[in-house]
Amino acid sequence: MKKLIAIILSIAMLVPVVLVPTFAETAKQPEVTTADSLECAFAEGENSLVVFVTGIGQSYSYLFDESYTQEGAFEKGTLQDYENYAPLIAEGKYLSRWNLFNSFDEVFNDKGTILNIVAAVLELLTSAVLGVNIIDQNKVDKIVRDLFHFNIVGEDGNGDPRVVTPRYAMPVSEFPYATLEDGRVESEAKNRFYSSIPCKEIAREKFGENFEDYLYVFNFNAFSYTSKNVAAMHEFVEKILKENKVGAKDIVLVPMSMGASIVTAYMDAYPTVAENHIRRVVSIVGAWDGSDVVADMLAGDFCDESADLFYNGIIGNLIGEPWGYLINIVLRIFPKDILRGFIDMALQGIATELLCATPSLCNLIPTDRYDGVKHLIKSKVVKAEADAFQAAKKKLDNTMSALEKEGVTFSFISGYGLPFGAITSDYTAFGFMKSAPTTNSDEIINIDSTAPGTSYVAPGEEFEDTKGRELSPDGSIDISTTYRKESSWFFYKQKHELEYNNVAIALALELATGHVKTVEDCDDPKEDEYYFPQFNGARNLRDYQRYNLPDLERYCAETGYELTADQQAVLDAADKAAANPICDPEVDQPYFDAVEAMMVEIGVYTAEEEPGFGDKALNFILKGANDLVHAVVGPKGFIDLIKG
Repeated sequence: MKKLIAIILSIAMLVPVVLVPTFAETAKQPEVTTADSLECAFAEGENSLVVFVTGIGQSYSYLFDESYTQEGAFEKGTLQDYENYAPLIAEGKYLSRWNLFNSFDEVFNDKGTILNIVAAVLELLTSAVLGVNIIDQNKVDKIVRDLFHFNIVGEDGNGDPRVVTPRYAMPVSEFPYATLEDGRVESEAKNRFYSSIPCKEIAREKFGENFEDYLYVFNFNAFSYTSKNVAAMHEFVEKILKENKVGAKDIVLVPMSMGASIVTAYMDAYPTVAENHIRRVVSIVGAWDGSDVVADMLAGDFCDESADLFYNGIIGNLIGEPWGYLINIVLRIFPKDILRGFIDMALQGIATELLCATPSLCNLIPTDRYDGVKHLIKSKVVKAEADAFQAAKKKLDNTMSALEKEGVTFSFISGYGLPFGAITSDYTAFGFMKSAPTTNSDEIINIDSTAPGTSYVAPGEEFEDTKGRELSPDGSIDISTTYRKESSWFFYKQKHELEYNNVAIALALELATGHVKTVEDCDDPKEDEYYFPQFNGARNLRDYQRYNLPDLERYCAETGYELTADQQAVLDAADKAAANPICDPEVDQPYFDAVEAMMVEIGVYTAEEEPGFGDKALNFILKGANDLVHAVVGPKGFIDLIKG
């Protein structure tokens, strides 16, 4: 049953949900610093606060036991107050956490929800037998509301009182922590930050040992009201500027992905520097105009190959070998029209009861697609919020231009060269969407959203008319139309999780501190102090940074193992590749792979075992059966074949 839910969710998913492991640090008291004792890291000689405005992947929500919502649970206030939830989160006294869709553990313990799901499955099976869809849309809508109970937000802008999305109006250096029994200090808040935005060493190099005093994070629930987020952000900014340690009087905003929507609304509500205190905006794959993935899903627009993908691609990729092949075959008991009808109803339920009932998610609808899907928004309150945000997006360029006249600068870091769902298995379902074959993106967000104004053709294609264009090396994007091309950088075939590209993060911090302001400041490796080519390649240091290096260090510390000269050379070569400002996965990746192979040789990791004869045979049989059925039946059900 959970597999079926997972399949439905994968089609509706806006961004991947990734849970990451925590780490522990040795207890250490931070040094007391004052603004006067700090050497300024900013080019102009005046400090600012660097505020990351997170995307869905970086903001976590926590579910607590209902006892914490009872009257008298706290001496003062409620679970939603910082002084109450902060120690509970630090001590791990929560039931579950998520960064997009809520945990289903509690949902699947509810008998009513289970019975509704079973009833819907039986209706689907009956529909297959009768050849007529008898599934009730109201029942599907009810299942959606039950499954996503902890995501749903009311018209008052409040969600379930048991759910907390923490907001830390303090520098990262002061994030709450708990002391474990073995004496180590564990900070859940800090763990989430560095796991999602791995900037620790780069920031240390840029700002010095007190680097965390400069770093702030504005979190928000993915399911929320934009107006409340903007009001909270204004309060957040006023507070941190009043209380900061580095003498800062303004902020540098670093919106990531969905965070760009919050910044858009914030600048619209507070359009002058006197009100918003903005010095610079450095966008990292910001969704300034949403994504066609969202609009396609809401409109029910699927690509021409969607049936073939569903019967012989998407499900197999999600579930994996060999059972994905079996699921492909089993799905064919449903006629194509019945199965498509069920998927449409599930998507309609998710659209109307979840996505279009939430202003923050409505923000992800591109401006030119909004009129075609706004009828799905049932609530007048949500509709008013969505209309207001679309109006803010339409005048975004003017808003930026007005702030530029006051000295604010805007920079954009983007990925391009990929169709929707091209590489990552979590995003495979995005390949269903009508825009998938023609959109130039980072797998999730169009390049004209992350770098506003950029023109493009489909990945793998080139502009035929090149006159007057400024083309990328692959010829698929034209930056002559990019609104701020002199301060925009592009990473070819870079997945949306661009934060694991250390060159992109380093560039973002140089932009934040003003040492780099335009492409001309960093496009000559011989003449410029910093080198960041405007067009670069992809890099993903996720495994190398998050797992390989910490695991190797831990193993050596625990066992006393010392690397040989040859092994140290392997590690040094990988570090050198990571330090190269020119990203080329074909050149870089072999060095990182060599480190992992060395760790297997040392004994840090165990080599993956070859599948046994039985597993190989099962995979061979099921794949063969799947290929045969697909060749004979095609992208439809068995009954469709019989009917001719």
